This record gives sequence, structure tokens and C-alpha cells, in this order.
Amino acid sequence: MEKKLVSGLILFIILFIVLPNSAVAADENFLKHTSSGNAFGGGEELQINQDIQGDLVLAGSEIEVNGNTGGNFLGASGDIIVNGNVSGNILALGGSIRINGNVGGDVAALGGQIILSRDSVVEGDILLGGGEVTLDGIVNGNGEVSTSTLKTGDDFELKGNLALQADNYPPSLNDKVGGNLNITQVNAKEESYESVTKGFSIFSFILRLLASLALGLVLIHLFPGFVGGIAELVKDSPLKAGLLGFLTLIFLPVFSIILLITFFGWSLSILIILLLALALLIATVPVKLLAGEIIYKKILKKETGKLMYYLVGAVLFAIVYEIPFLGGLIRFIALIIGLGAIVVWLATRARPTD
Repeated sequence: MEKKLVSGLILFIILFIVLPNSAVAADENFLKHTSSGNAFGGGEELQINQDIQGDLVLAGSEIEVNGNTGGNFLGASGDIIVNGNVSGNILALGGSIRINGNVGGDVAALGGQIILSRDSVVEGDILLGGGEVTLDGIVNGNGEVSTSTLKTGDDFELKGNLALQADNYPPSLNDKVGGNLNITQVNAKEESYESVTKGFSIFSFILRLLASLALGLVLIHLFPGFVGGIAELVKDSPLKAGLLGFLTLIFLPVFSIILLITFFGWSLSILIILLLALALLIATVPVKLLAGEIIYKKILKKETGKLMYYLVGAVLFAIVYEIPFLGGLIRFIALIIGLGAIVVWLATRARPTD
């Protein structure tokens, strides 16, 4: 379903935002602050008792937030408890997610068990997907909930519209919803094939996105100069890089075949094919990095690090790739532009210097 895909994308972005930090502190809790007031943390049992001025991004086995958050809260954990107030949005992935504080924006959560307690007030919308969802607070916006079982408390009130997909739900739910109530009850026998098909499509999409994120983050972390230099070449002359990449994509396979049929050139042919395959594998990484940088600097009017630039660019391209025909065309263009920039970068480094 579309809302599940949106939730999944948001939450996997969370995981890779915290990946570079969590890798350096896998066995101990840590919390790092940025100059802009944001905080990033991770650990086995992480408890935040202080107020955070900006965004708060956490990952770990158990997370408990007791202080107030001035921006957004993003969390991925086995168990998440948010006791403090969050001025922005909450985006969470976990086995168990409990929100006890007030939320100034929206709540998007995916988990085994999700609870909005009686003390919570959500000013925006809720987008929830879980095995069991319990609503006992006040939601001033609209709601979309996909769950096996929905439970509501005496204090629950949703002032907007509610779109619910569930097997079990309270019979008095209509009395607690101020707007329109749209309920879809899942019939496993009738929708099993459709669910499997959609689930496989979403699963494949997420796997491709994860592979792209992992490849790009590793390359940027280990070879920042290489990826950044290629991105600059793409920025300076994308048309020239694209033309060179297209010619390379045609010439090298033909040249390799010619070498392959000669007695002395077969080893060189195999080497060229392997290098070309490696170049094609990483060709779109600098293009996605550049796209994310343009979005941040030109649209959001902000600056951040290369890892965040790539995260934004990779997610954007993953979504665009799903567009019929246009997605395939954009994928090919990004590929040949990145390939051409790699060729230029290698040629520049191979040029003798005085």
C-alpha cells in the first residue's frame, strides 16, 4: 500500500542517517550535538533526559526520550518511548513504540505495537502501520491507520478524517472520529494474491534502495575525494560527460571483443570488462550526490555533509526510477553521465605533471 511504502522509505532513511555514527560506537551509548542544535545518538539502552533545540535522531535497542525536542524526532529501535514533547514531527520504526508527550506536527510510525497514550496530543496527522495500534490521546488532524487490531481508549478523539484498514476495531469508533470514517476490512482469501504482489513490489523497491544507499555511503566514507571530484566534473560539464560516457559504453565492449579473439589480448580484454563493470556499478553515485547537494543548496537553502546529500539524492532517484519509461531514461542518462565523468577523472589523474 502507498502509505506503507511512504512509511518504509522514511524509516529506512532514518537507519542510514545514523549508520555512520553508530558504526563507531556499537557497544556504548553516545549523543553528539551539531552547531545548529541537532543531536544524533545511538546505543544499546539510550536514555535522553536533556532538552534538544533542533532535530533528534536516535538508533539503538531501547530508546527513552524524557526531554523535550524543539525540532523533529526520528528513531529506529526495538523499543521506543517518547515521554517529552516534540515540537515537530515524529518518524519512528520499532518493535514497540509508545508516545506519551505532545507532538506539534505529524506522527508516522511503523512497528509491532504502537501506542498513543491518554496524555498525548498530536496537532497534525497520524500515519501508523503496525500489528496492534492503541489510540487513547487526541489527534487534531487526519489519520491513516493500517493494522490487524485497533484499540481505542476512553480519551481518544480524532477531529479530522480517519482511513482505517484493519481486521478488528471497536464498534463505537465512529463516535470518536469528528470527520469522515472510511473502514476497509481485509479479507485474506480475496486479497491474498494482491497483497503478495504488492508486498513483493515494495520489498524489491526497498532492497534496491538499500543497496544503493549502502554502496554510496561506503564509497563516500572511504573515498570522499574520488566521489566528490567526479561529482564536480558532472556539475561542470554534464553534456560532455554524458557524450563521453555514451561513447565509452559503445567502444570498450567492442574493443574488448576484438582483444578477446587475439592470442595475446584476452587477459587485457577481461581486465577491461571488469573495470567497465565496476565503473557502471558506481557511476550513478556521484550523480545522486550532486542531485542531493542541489536540492539542499538551491531548494532548501541549507548546507550539510556529503552523506546527507547522497541520502536525499538516492531516495529521489529511487522514486523517479519507478516512473514508467521516464524512469528508465533517467537511469540511463545518469549512468552515462557518471561513466563519462569517471573516464575524465581517470584521464586527469593519469596525465603526467611537470
